[in-house]
Order: sequence, then C-alpha cells, then structure tokens
Amino acid sequence: MKKITFPMLLCVALGFSSCSRSYLSPAISGNNMGYMARPMADDYKPAQTYITGSFIGSASPENAISFAMGMLNLHRGHTYKSFNFAYGIFGYLGEASHKIAEISDPDDRKNYIPSFNKNISGIGLKTSIGYQVLSSTGNTNFRVINWENSISREMGSYADFRKEKYGAGNYTNSYISNKIDVWTTGLSSEIIFHGSRNKNIQHSFRVFIGGTPGLTNSFDRTITTPSIAKSFNYYLKLNNFSFSYELSGNLNSSSKLSLGYSF
Repeated sequence: MKKITFPMLLCVALGFSSCSRSYLSPAISGNNMGYMARPMADDYKPAQTYITGSFIGSASPENAISFAMGMLNLHRGHTYKSFNFAYGIFGYLGEASHKIAEISDPDDRKNYIPSFNKNISGIGLKTSIGYQVLSSTGNTNFRVINWENSISREMGSYADFRKEKYGAGNYTNSYISNKIDVWTTGLSSEIIFHGSRNKNIQHSFRVFIGGTPGLTNSFDRTITTPSIAKSFNYYLKLNNFSFSYELSGNLNSSSKLSLGYSF
C-alpha cells in the first residue's frame, strides 16, 4: 500500500486545487484568435471597418492562474463573391491572479508559487483570408475554409514575473513559460446568414482549430497538457451594432463577450 505522507493529508485538508500544479502560461493564450467580422456578399458595402470591445475571463490549466482582461479590436473586412479577407490590430489590459491556501509547513510552502496579483498588457496583429460559397438567394454565406493568424506581444509585470522565475527550479509544483511573443495559426469554418426580407439582422456561427508553435516547449518543465487552439463563436449583427460570444482554449480556457460597431 502506498504510504500516506503529511503533504498528501495537507492537500486533502486544504482542497486539491491549492496543491495542484501551477501553470504560468501567457495571458493571451486562448484569447488571440477572436472572431473577425466581414460583410456578407450582398451587404450594401463590400468593405467595412469594425471596432469591437471585449471582456475576457480565462484560467490556466487546473485553474492555477486566473485572468481578467479588456480588449479593444480594430479591423477592416472585405467580401467578394468567392472569397473574403480581414486584417486588423488589437490591444488588451488586465490582471493575472494566483491564490493558494495557507500552508503552515515552511518546507512545503517553499515549493509553491506565492499568491500574487499582477498587471498584464499586450498588442497584436490579426489576419484572415478564406474561400466562400453563396446560397442561390444570397442570404447565406458559407465560409468553407479560412486561414487565420494572430501574433501578439505580452507586456506588464506578469510577463516580467514569468521571465524572472523561468528555470529557477525553486517551485517543484510549477510549470513556467517564458513565452512573450505568441503566434497562433489555424483554419476556421463559418456560416453567416440573414432573413430574406431583412439584411440588417445577421447571425453567424464559427469554429476554429489550430495551434501555437513553440507554446508547449516554452515551459521550463515538460508538460503533457494538449495545446491545441480551438474556439466556437456566435455573432449577431443588428444594423451597425454587433454582439459576440466566444468559448475558446489553448492551454488556457477562456470565455469572451464582445460588443462592436461597424461603418
């Protein structure tokens, strides 16, 4: 029978989450492939500019680190009969938080990253280009396949903290990434449609799957958690205003609410 040790009993007493491994991942991981709206083929304007503000809540694996961010996106979308594309910039501000339960044993406590609240910020670029098929009535655009890319740079005290602690070897339960520049690429498929009598109310559903090169290898210890980038998005446009909800993951798990305006 496996010997029951004091640290094991301590984990039970404090709750498993407080004694789980801490993943200090890039804050933007899982959030940088947000939806980029484009006009429909029968819209009044084949090219439009979009401004979107988002609130994001996310967490690293095992809920070790929680992130709360506000994001501002500005992009330009173009649509033609058989293809569409978009390009834009984004920036974000927020906070990374980590909290562990009190551990009385000093020998055990030193193995754990202490609680913290640190600011995060970053800027980035996004692009999307894809092939589409139109319905016979024109009120449905099936964006069959789109190639999407996002590259961003993280700044702030949380990024500095990760670089400082990377490879230090002081925290045996922690996995620390030193990745600051995050590039995510992949493919998406989307269907967007409107009623036959009203072009100004549009609905869209999108699925994205891809990856972030170098993310898994950026940690100071070997990790086995899959780092596939994936997201599901619902988009609603009412005249020039829009609402979007997104569930996504790429090591971090995330949800995002967005409000936008186009012109």
